[in-house]
Parts: sequence; C-alpha cells; structure tokens
Amino acid sequence: SLIGLGASTLMVVALTACGGGTAAAPASAPASETATATPTPAKQYTDEELVALVKQIKASDGSSPAVLSGEELLDQFDPITDTFGKVTVEPAGCKDLGMLGVPQPVTGSTTAGTARTKTNDFFSNVSLTSGVDVALLQENVDTRTSQAEACKKVTFTAEGQSVTTSTEKVDGVGSVPGTAAFKTLMVTPDGKTGAIYTAHVIKDGVLISATSSGTEGAAGGPEAAGALLDQAAALIK
Repeated sequence: SLIGLGASTLMVVALTACGGGTAAAPASAPASETATATPTPAKQYTDEELVALVKQIKASDGSSPAVLSGEELLDQFDPITDTFGKVTVEPAGCKDLGMLGVPQPVTGSTTAGTARTKTNDFFSNVSLTSGVDVALLQENVDTRTSQAEACKKVTFTAEGQSVTTSTEKVDGVGSVPGTAAFKTLMVTPDGKTGAIYTAHVIKDGVLISATSSGTEGAAGGPEAAGALLDQAAALIK
C-alpha cells in the first residue's frame, strides 16, 4: 500500500533502514571490462570465515553489533527495497539503490557483515564479500563509481511528494588506500535533509563495504563508516 508513503516516509526509511553491502554490476556493464581484467590470486573466504572476522568488529561505543551472513544480511534492507520499489524514479535509469546503501549479492560470492546499528547519530554497517575472483569485485567497485557519476541527481516521487538526492564522491572515509567513497544528500520538500555515506575498497581480495546514515546536521557520518571499514581491513591479512 502507498497509503502514507510520502516524502517524510521515504526519508525515514532510507536513513534508518540503510546499511552497507555490495551491489551487483548491471547487465549493461561493458563486456570488455571483464575480459581485460587481470585476476589476482587471493584467499577466498567461506561464509563461516567471514563471520569469524566480522565478530571482531566493534561499534564506536565499544559494543559488538549482531553478525549476519548470506540472505540474512540482505533481508535487513527489505524495508527500503520494498518502499522505494513503489515510487517513481527519475532518471528512470537510476533505480539502483546502491547509493542509499542497499546491498545486492555478487553472484557466487560469500558475504557477512554487521546488522545496521545506531550509535550516536548514525545507523552504520559494514560487510565483507569474498568467494569470487577479485576481478568481479573490482568490477563491482567500478560500477558503484560510474553509477554515482551517472546519477548525481535523482528524484523519488510517491503520492505527489518528491525526495531528491544528490551524490558526490568524497575523501576521508577511512584510511585504506583506494577507497571509493560517496555522500548522498537527501532532501524533502519541507527542507528536511539526510546524509548517507557509502564506501567500498578491496583488501587482499576481499571487498569491504561500509555505510552510515543520519540527518545532514549530525556530525560524524564519514568517521562512522570509515572506522568500520578500517577495522575490517585490519582483520584481513
């Protein structure tokens, strides 16, 4: 039902149900990207091994977030996927919700991560993806970057009300070299604003994705995502 699915609802769902993860490369990705990628030998982790790593990650308040793997990790984002699946998106080619932190599985991969957890003013999450060739993971990161470039401005409309998002690449999210990080600013017609930070990096053949979301006025979004990403990277040796 779209009853009550106005701009404010979209904002709340996006910020509070938003977590981290990986997103599948679209079918439209040029075949040459895969053909020319050079596979790099790296350890491929099982779900169980990834879970063991994620259990060592702490939230900013020192607590240990719940650990999820496989479908469980994806299912926690059903509220945002279901809600935004009912709205009109312009440009039509920007229906991918990766910039809102919504994960999609990388075919054949193993994955584990933290449940989205609110600490201070942000809902944050981190996930690890392995089990496939590093070339596929790199293609995923490249897709995130190209998607952010192509969909800098997006409008989501429901019941005559619209939420607009603007996405830009940012620096300073974590300290791992090669991190691709983005800030998506969400604005409702009445001026309410929210910010979603997403970051992706490959460390020794494992794709690490972290996100944090909160109100635009709150400080610490990049730091929240960056701290989780750095912790995860330090565990992969």
